[in-house]
Amino acid sequence: MRKGLFTALLAGAVLAAAAASAQAQSFPSKPIRIIVPFSAGGGVDLLARIISQEFQKQWGQPAVVENKPGAGGNIGADFVAKSAPDGYTLLLGTATLAMTPFISKALPFDVQKDLAPVAMLNNMAFMVAVNPELPVKSVAELIAYAKANPGKLSYGSAGIGTPHHLAMELFKTMTGTFMLHIAYRGSVPALMDLISGQVQVAWFTIAVAMSPVNTGKVRGLATSEPKRLAMFKDMPAVAETLSGFEVGGWYAVFASKGTSASVIQQLSAELQRIYREPKVIERLAPLGYEPAVAGPGPLAATLASDLKKWEKVVRDAGIKPE
Repeated sequence: MRKGLFTALLAGAVLAAAAASAQAQSFPSKPIRIIVPFSAGGGVDLLARIISQEFQKQWGQPAVVENKPGAGGNIGADFVAKSAPDGYTLLLGTATLAMTPFISKALPFDVQKDLAPVAMLNNMAFMVAVNPELPVKSVAELIAYAKANPGKLSYGSAGIGTPHHLAMELFKTMTGTFMLHIAYRGSVPALMDLISGQVQVAWFTIAVAMSPVNTGKVRGLATSEPKRLAMFKDMPAVAETLSGFEVGGWYAVFASKGTSASVIQQLSAELQRIYREPKVIERLAPLGYEPAVAGPGPLAATLASDLKKWEKVVRDAGIKPE
């Protein structure tokens, strides 16, 4: 009896391994969906479309970008978390994934239990910008104005729990200022309202901020990295005025938990190859993206580290889950 049971279990394991191997060898055999959890036109969306083009060129299968904005990226992430674990539905996620667990009262998925890390792609810097009509031209002037007008400034973000949101909450905590938060379904609608004056302040990725800043539609004040960025040498870092301030982010790809290791490895290898292509690097450089290519292991470690970091930021800022 025991021998028969062992033989059956062994046979099952062999068949499962063979099926996984066959799946990996035939992958991809149908279109791949890249879920962007923010609105079209933002930094995540731009990157997703570059990846989709490269996927299609390499594998000959359509790679479709689908925008599923809302809830600070949670709607799109939850969609992927609940999708079939076959590698055909991917999430282009951001550092927001390490923030929303402490902002959302009833998150419908567990970032570490329901999503499988595939590949880290790049780091990204942020810029704080204001409506040109606001009489401030520096971080010091913004702090002074906010202190002199408590509660009269509104700031926009790409959604609750996004880096754009927590960057300003960290700023408020460190400066003792108060500004009203207006959450949007992505960076683009927040940018539109900053330009029109519906909100007066906002944080954006460099990719989103570059054009409106260069054309004078908004006024860039400072960047979020500890030192000045090469592409904005004349723009100071917030840390030059507010010592110790630093907010960074990342873009990475995730699949649903349970996706076979072989398929994840195949996806990861292709994403890393794409990021090393000179033409892709050339397209990404003007967007302010710093390549930080890594596989599933390092991505999982970064996610775990950031979860600890942002839990403390949220706690220190006194933000209550919504």
